[in-house]
Amino acid sequence: MAESLLEIYNQISIQQYKTDMGFKSLVEGVQDNIFVIPEYQRKYRWTKEQVEELATSLIRDLPIPPIYTFRNELGQLEILDGQQRVMSLFFYFIGKFFKSPKESVFDYSDLNVRNDCKFEEALEEKYDNIVPTQFFMTLNGEKYDISYETLPVMLKRKIDYRSISVIEIKIAEIEKRDVTLHKIFTNLNNGGTRLSNQELRNGIYPCEFSRMINSLNKQNKNWRKLYGRIDEECKDIEFLYRFCAMKKYVEYDGINFRVNNYKNSINKLIDCFAEAAYDFEYEEVMGYQRSLKTFIDLLEISKKYFSKTFLLEGLFVVWAKTSIGQIKFTDEICSKIEKDKKIKETQQGGTVSITNMNKRWKRIYEILSNDAE
Repeated sequence: MAESLLEIYNQISIQQYKTDMGFKSLVEGVQDNIFVIPEYQRKYRWTKEQVEELATSLIRDLPIPPIYTFRNELGQLEILDGQQRVMSLFFYFIGKFFKSPKESVFDYSDLNVRNDCKFEEALEEKYDNIVPTQFFMTLNGEKYDISYETLPVMLKRKIDYRSISVIEIKIAEIEKRDVTLHKIFTNLNNGGTRLSNQELRNGIYPCEFSRMINSLNKQNKNWRKLYGRIDEECKDIEFLYRFCAMKKYVEYDGINFRVNNYKNSINKLIDCFAEAAYDFEYEEVMGYQRSLKTFIDLLEISKKYFSKTFLLEGLFVVWAKTSIGQIKFTDEICSKIEKDKKIKETQQGGTVSITNMNKRWKRIYEILSNDAE
C-alpha cells in the first residue's frame, strides 16, 4: 500500500534553531572557516555597489534577511541561503574587493580553504585582483566614506553588535539529509535573484558526476577555447549536461532516432538526467567523461559554428549513437550542414520538436556518411 502524505511527512523531522549573531562575530566566523560555502552554491557575483547598499543597511540599522545554515560533519555551518550577503559583509569587514567590476565573480570550488589558513588567505592565494577598497554611502546628495576601518569608534562598536539572524536547520534522518537539504536549498533560492536552471541543478544534485563536469568545464583547453570565458550562470556546464542527457536518452535503431523521457522540453530532459546522474557509480561517470573529451577533441570548428546549438547537438548525437567513427568536425562540414535544404526545414516550427530533431539528425548522419566515404 502506498504511504499516505501524513506518513511521509512524519518520516522527516526538520527543526530550526534561530540565533541572533553580531555582525563582527559572523564575519570573523567566515574568516575562521566556521561559516563555509558548500560546493553547490552559485558563484559570488555581487557588485561593489551592492556591497555598499548592504553596508548602508547595516549602518542605518535596516533589516537584513536571515542566513540559513546546516551543520556539517566537521562542525562547520554550511550556508544554504544568504551566501551573497555573507560574503559581501565579509568583503566590507576586511576592506577589500575586486579591482575591476568585470572581475567581481568567483567560484567557491576554486578555493583551497585549508584548516590552517584564514578564508581571506585562501581568496588571495587564488585571486590577485582583490585589493584594498573604500566603500561609500550617499545621503542627501552627499557622499560619505563608510569603510569599516574608518568608522568612528562608537559607530563601529554599534555595528559590531548589530544582530543578524542565523537559522540552523537540523534534519534527524541522516539517510534523507542530502535530498532534504537540496530541496530546502531550491525552495529558499526561488526568491530573490533568480538562479539559472543549471545553478539550481548544481544545488539540488551535487555529486561525483557534477564535480567531473565542473572540472572538465574549467580545465579542458579546447572546450574553453571554443566557449570562451566561464559563464556566470553556468550555461557552459548546462551545455555539457545537454550532451550527456542526449548520450543517455537518445536511441538509434538504424533508421530513426528517438529520445526516451522527452516531453518537448530540453530543460526537463536535462533535469531528468541530472537526477539520474546523482546516483551514478564512478565507472559510469568516467564513461561520460571519456565521451565528452573525445568529442571535444574532434571539434576543429570556429566559434561561428560552435555557437549554433542545434548543429553542435546534432554532431554529438550522430557521433555518439551511430557508427560514423572518429571524423574530424570542421567549418567546411558545418557549413555544408547549415546550408542544407532539409536541415533548414527542420528549423521551422521549433528546433526541439522530436520530429524535427529526428529529421535533422538523420540528415546530419547522411551528410557525415558521405563525407567519410
